[in-house]
Parts: sequence; C-alpha cells; structure tokens
Amino acid sequence: MRVRLSYANVTSTLALMLALGGTGYAAVSLPRNSVGGAQIKSRAVANSDLASNAVTAAKVKDRSLRAADFATGQLPAGRTGATGATGATGAPGLEGPAGVVGAITVQREDFEVPDGSSPGIQVACPAGTKVIGGGSSVDATNADDIHETVSRPFRVVPGADGDTPVDGESFDSWRIAYRNAAGGTGATTAHAFAICVQA
Repeated sequence: MRVRLSYANVTSTLALMLALGGTGYAAVSLPRNSVGGAQIKSRAVANSDLASNAVTAAKVKDRSLRAADFATGQLPAGRTGATGATGATGAPGLEGPAGVVGAITVQREDFEVPDGSSPGIQVACPAGTKVIGGGSSVDATNADDIHETVSRPFRVVPGADGDTPVDGESFDSWRIAYRNAAGGTGATTAHAFAICVQA
C-alpha cells in the first residue's frame, strides 16, 4: 500500500507529537524546587494533602498559636498568683434581735409586822443575777387593817432622788413596806420577794 505524505499530514503529526511530549515533560520532568507559593492556587492545599507529621515546630511561627488551638489539658496550669490585698472593712450590720432571757428565780425575805407599826425591808438578788421586779404577801387570814404601802425598785447607792430610781437609773434591790393599824388584826408576818434573772 503506497503511503502518500502531504504537508497537512506532516504538520498535524508534528503538532500531535509536540503536544504529547510537552504534557509528559510537565508531568514527570519538573525541576527540583521549581514549584513555589506563586504556582500554588490560594486555598488549594487541603489538610488531606499534607502527610502525617508534616508540620513541625520549626514550621510554626513563634507566638502564632492561641490557647484555643490546643486540646483540653494540653497546656500546663500557670503558677498560683500572690494573695491579693485585704479589702476594706464593711459598714456595721443591723442590730440583731434581743437575746433570750436567762433563768428567772425568786429571792424571798420574811419580816414581822407588829400591831401598830409600819416596817419595811429591801430584798437583793444573789450574785450572778439581777433584780427585775418584786412583790409581797402576808400570812393573816383577815388583814383588813394591814396595808402594803411600798413596793418599788431600790438603790443601795443613792441616785438623783436618793434610794428611789429615776428614769434611766439602775437599781439593785426591791423594797417592800407595810402599815399595820393599832388595835386591828394584830401582829403578822409579811413575805417580800425579789424577781431575779441570770445576768
């Protein structure tokens, strides 16, 4: 079979060979270090394109990583800081409720009320307690002629009004006094009481 060559045949054949030869060269014959940042399309390299352990500390820019880039527990805890200064003292709080009253007891003193007399007595509370009130009674079953004339706080050390306390003064005992009219019920015994509370 006779082969007829023409200019068109030769031209197309050469063009095909050049095209094929150029592609093969580009695919397998790139010079070393010939691909740089300028030849790589922006965002073209994905995580899957990187080999395992390809990025090392030498390739990471100093101080470019943040705490969020590390897994939990990977960063060591910092040292404990110095104790801060003591804060200013706050304003005093509101006054609390009154405390519970301690045990209440009675101190009793008996005294005679003769016929036609007006005796009296002061009753003090034992140590560790203080007087808060008082009262009295008599033994006579028919005491129409015997009358209590005094039942009040008493100051052993005189105050502004002697032994009778005035507003705001303290007292340390309770005074009781009776008057027994002559020729009436006759002599009797009176009981004076001081009401005491634990101090």
